[in-house]
Order: sequence, then C-alpha cells, then structure tokens
Amino acid sequence: MRARSMRIGDLAVQKVATIPSGTPLLDCAKEMRSMHVGSLVVVDNDNKPIGMLTDRDITIEVVALEKDIAALVVNDVMAQPVCVAHTGEGVVDALARMRGQGIRRLPVVDEEGKLCGIVTASNIVEEISALLDSIVCSVKSSKTREIAERP
Repeated sequence: MRARSMRIGDLAVQKVATIPSGTPLLDCAKEMRSMHVGSLVVVDNDNKPIGMLTDRDITIEVVALEKDIAALVVNDVMAQPVCVAHTGEGVVDALARMRGQGIRRLPVVDEEGKLCGIVTASNIVEEISALLDSIVCSVKSSKTREIAERP
C-alpha cells in the first residue's frame, strides 16, 4: 500500500511559520494574524524546533486565565518539548505519533534536526482523500470500459 510507504517529507509543507525563542507573546499573536496561521514553530538560532505555539495555547493559557500578554514571551506559553517527524519517516508512523500525543501539527526535521517543513492532520487527510478518489475513478473507469466492450 502506497500510504504505508509514503514518507512524511513528501507531504510536508516547506513554508513554515516560525518565531524565534524569546519573542514577546503579543508579537507572536500578531504574526499568526498576519500570516493567517493558527500555529508557529518556535526555533532556536540553528533553526531547530524547540517548541510549538498555537492560537489555542494563547487562548487557554493567557486569555482565559487573564494573564498580562504584554508581560509574556513565547517560551512562557509554548508546548515543549516539541514532537517532530523526520523527513524519511513513514506517514503511518507519524500519524500514530500525532494520535498518541494528541496533536494535529508535526514539524518535520532533516538529518541535522533542522526544521525543513511541517505536516498537519489536514495534509494527511487531503492525501488520503486523493488516494481514495483515484480508487473511485478506477472503479468507474473499469465499469465504463466493460459496458463499452461488452454491450
């Protein structure tokens, strides 16, 4: 089955919204808004992921607890350690890790541990949907062919 052998690096989106460690949390929220994303991968100076920050983190950990967002930096709220996938890892294994960790986004790293992409549950659903669509088209095509050849 192709899905079992498909590599996470093949599905990863290479343009990743990142933020440096130590960034004021208000700047993180503004960055999410300007980039139209719901999460940022927090990276160190070597572009290695050290945490994840989601809009939900800001809502649950800051807004709901009425904390002063202006007094916080990303490191105060981000989820850490960050769970990552390696480019050559299989999609099924990465999906199992996402399910086990209860996460929907997985930064993808290269052999040196540097960020090179991100995969989301939506990316995986889109790929599986495309595979299912191919199967449906194949079934329809075979039926159409049979009707044409054997009236």
